[in-house]
Amino acid sequence: MQENFSKIQVALILLIIFAVMFELNNLMPLHRDDYDYSMVWKTGEHLENFSDVIESTWRHYFLHGGRAFTVFCLSLFLWLGKFAFDVANALMFTALVVLIYLHARREIKFDEPKILAAAGLLAWLSFPHFGEVAIWKSGSTVYLWSAVPVALFLLPYNLTLAGKNFGNSKIFAMAMFLLGIIAGCSVENLAVTTVLIAGATSFYLRKKNLSQLWNFAGIFGSLIGLIILIAAPGNFVRYDDQGAGKGILMHIGNQFAGNAEMCLYLLPLILLTICIFSNKKSDKKIFMAVMFALAAIFTVSYFNDSFITRTLHNFLVENIFPSFNPSVKFLERFKNFMEKSEEMIIYAAILAAFYSLLKKEIDTRKTIQLKNFRYAVILFGLAIFNNFVMIAAPTFPARATFSSVVMILIGALSILRSPAVMQKISYGKFGRNLKIGALVIGGFTLISALVITSDLRRENDWRVEAVKTAAAQNKSEITFPPIEIKNRALRHVFFADFDNNVTKEGLCEFYGIKDIKIGARD
Repeated sequence: MQENFSKIQVALILLIIFAVMFELNNLMPLHRDDYDYSMVWKTGEHLENFSDVIESTWRHYFLHGGRAFTVFCLSLFLWLGKFAFDVANALMFTALVVLIYLHARREIKFDEPKILAAAGLLAWLSFPHFGEVAIWKSGSTVYLWSAVPVALFLLPYNLTLAGKNFGNSKIFAMAMFLLGIIAGCSVENLAVTTVLIAGATSFYLRKKNLSQLWNFAGIFGSLIGLIILIAAPGNFVRYDDQGAGKGILMHIGNQFAGNAEMCLYLLPLILLTICIFSNKKSDKKIFMAVMFALAAIFTVSYFNDSFITRTLHNFLVENIFPSFNPSVKFLERFKNFMEKSEEMIIYAAILAAFYSLLKKEIDTRKTIQLKNFRYAVILFGLAIFNNFVMIAAPTFPARATFSSVVMILIGALSILRSPAVMQKISYGKFGRNLKIGALVIGGFTLISALVITSDLRRENDWRVEAVKTAAAQNKSEITFPPIEIKNRALRHVFFADFDNNVTKEGLCEFYGIKDIKIGARD
């Protein structure tokens, strides 16, 4: 009976994850690079058939980069249509949550719905620039669609280390070879880490006289994929454009910035870890009440045109800043900061309040299973290495830490699975408060993302229709008022105004108009 109930819970969790992701994908319009990839690469010709998809992928490989698998998928589903892409993207995210759970579980069993739910929630909160890497089509195919085949490819290696035997089937070896090519041809840092993991695991299995044909077929396939990825002529074209004049100090600085931002997104997980393993109680009722009140006040403001920060911004700019004669650049950055500060204040206040509440309920230090701890440490080390590989890249945006966060989440969930920890986070006041906190934080970010994305979709749709009309009337340019929606729900929403060069150039070429301008609102 309990086993059947767990399976029902697992099915319900996966259904909720898919439904949420599908709706967010459905609301997200085509944006930025999506228009470029909706055409045969750098020709201006719309994708009209499957051969156009192949040609576009081929041209992209020689002119821009080696991510042939993800570019093929992006072009294919842009050709098939937005609905097909929305369904596929939601399925990909759901599949990644399942694979994170299975890697943490290290068995093909779906009997721990709490760990699966935790995997889904932590993925939602911890993936850097969520809207950019998991919802926006061009971004999700690079990061999300790379992570899924890699996680699937590495699962047999992981399960073999945990004691499962996959046999010596030639068919399975061929499947691993082909999947290895896709995994190796994913995204640069993840591809290098994948080859390292497959190679190290196979070497270990060989020393233990446990190696099988599929081990080496997988390594060989992933190595071929990595060569395809790195040797692409387009890589050298792009590096010349982006990497010129950047010395080693810039690359080292990129490491600090990228890793620091990754840790900010992992803050809920870091605080949860402190709560679980700390032995120091905290009973700050006043602080807790203040944080909850602060979150409530700013939530009201947030959903009402951010009137608190807008009023504060106007007061400072009109009455205080003139005394210091600030530069235009400073005023622009300050405005950008203030426009996005409320969601961070709400998020930080909720985290602080529940952190204080959970610390209040700590009783005794809990221990974890040694094998789970060692497994987690290895994964954390691989995540650091995976980020370090990016030192060769001209830039290291936080979104490039996506695959490293996946590794960290697997390690963290492995620790959470320890019986002593599960008992603590599942029962009593600590477990109840943790669940309430998860619902509040997850609910706030989800509702915000849905509301903001819905508003942006309406704004985008009428603009696109206006562009189509202008093109049909042979107008050379069109002017729009600026989009006033600035909130991004902690980066769960990814969107820029139409004067963004990437959006403007692709959209203009796609619809056949020369220029789009953003002017003052009437």
